[in-house]
Amino acid sequence: MKPAVFLCLFLAACTPARLDRLSERRYRHALVATDLTRAFDGANDEAALRSLGKWIEDNHNAATPAVPAGYRVKWHAGGDGIFARDYFDKLEPSSRYKVNGLKHNTVEGVGVSLIGTRKNLNLESVEKWYPPEAITRSVTAVAIPGPGKTVEIRLIDRMRSETVSIGGKRYTLSGDFTIPFAALLQNTAALYRSGFTSMVQVKSDREAGFAILGDYDPKRTPLILIHGLFSTPLAWAELTNELWADPEIRQRYQIWHYHYPTNPPALYSARVMRVQFDEMRKFFDPEGNDPAMRRSVVIGHSMGGLLGKTLAVEPKDAFWDAIFTKPISEMNITPAERATLMEAFYWKPRGNVDRIIFCSVPFRGSKIASSWIGGIGGRFVAPNHKFEDFFVELERKNPGLYTPEYASLTKGHVSSITSLSPRMRSMEIMDQIPIQKGTSSHVITGAMDWVVHRDSATVANAESTLEVPAGHGSFHHPKAIAEIKRILKLPDAR
Repeated sequence: MKPAVFLCLFLAACTPARLDRLSERRYRHALVATDLTRAFDGANDEAALRSLGKWIEDNHNAATPAVPAGYRVKWHAGGDGIFARDYFDKLEPSSRYKVNGLKHNTVEGVGVSLIGTRKNLNLESVEKWYPPEAITRSVTAVAIPGPGKTVEIRLIDRMRSETVSIGGKRYTLSGDFTIPFAALLQNTAALYRSGFTSMVQVKSDREAGFAILGDYDPKRTPLILIHGLFSTPLAWAELTNELWADPEIRQRYQIWHYHYPTNPPALYSARVMRVQFDEMRKFFDPEGNDPAMRRSVVIGHSMGGLLGKTLAVEPKDAFWDAIFTKPISEMNITPAERATLMEAFYWKPRGNVDRIIFCSVPFRGSKIASSWIGGIGGRFVAPNHKFEDFFVELERKNPGLYTPEYASLTKGHVSSITSLSPRMRSMEIMDQIPIQKGTSSHVITGAMDWVVHRDSATVANAESTLEVPAGHGSFHHPKAIAEIKRILKLPDAR
């Protein structure tokens, strides 16, 4: 096989999934005026719901909504899983679109399914933790008739509610869990590019950070998905869509994606992630009382699994002794530098991690990283100046600080690719550090994975191990998705 072809295949195994786009449907039948009045009177047929969805689209931000004669319409003020009518910039019926590239998951019931979209302008502090591309929600709108032709419109967060009470009876809400998600994916061009640009450009199109794909729920367990090398959270599109389609998982978990530039070594990215994880927990649960924050589940693919493992291990002196020639107490450093070093090398496990699902994770490195392919790839990896400048400054103030094996820290020769070599001492250490008691681990490997061999992808004392007939993207395989669902439905590990 020619070197260029082999290198392209390697990159293809790691690059993010394509964007899944929407296409607009064509309706066969036009709406008539009586369809809206029937919807206001409680009708739930297709024509009535289409008319209700179109009316909400046109009037949810109107100062004076156009209401049929004789009717009085009020909007629910919002709160407790219901959106205020002016929360979204745009509301559209999801039935207007077809999805390409994802299984279309819906639930039949009362109400009309809508796509709620709002620009993320960081107007509220919580929006820091939402996707920067847009705030998109799966909304089910219900018209609840009252006495004297009064009607209340409720814009219900379908991810948080399964039923609605009308006239003293509970009904299943209709729901579309795919079209709103696909609408968000259409706005992620910069994120898509960052899977590659974060490797080859000094400045990435997207900074590291968490993105909650729905409103924070203090009762649902965080499910944290961490992508791998040359990738982005878009790699999780299919799995996210499948998990949302399962009512048991949907009601039990809230999905958080973590994105990070993949040019620096895993240990560097892991430190950044842990700091952001702690910041996020403090923001949403400053008193530490939320059931959601008492446990979390992590799914990590490839290098993302190494980041995830650091949430559940305590390295003590292992990394420090391999890299530095003197203890931290004898170094000439600032308080800020000391804090960074402590979190980077002496971190404590996050005790609330209940389970970690490792998908094709190179615990003992990848031979490709130390091969000619890794050598070529390493030449294209852009330097991470924050990472390099930090270690250069330490060396300037502390000559002879690094062991011979890690003298290259100051020369720009250490990257995500080179750090995954089986010959790196840090890979051996990461493999040997045991996962803390109380955190269950699960392993999924690909039988045809030539990026991470199965011998490198196993972890000691795993609760379960599954090999699927797939390559490096093992978590895409239907058997892997079924296994992930099975694991997520297990009782709490702690």
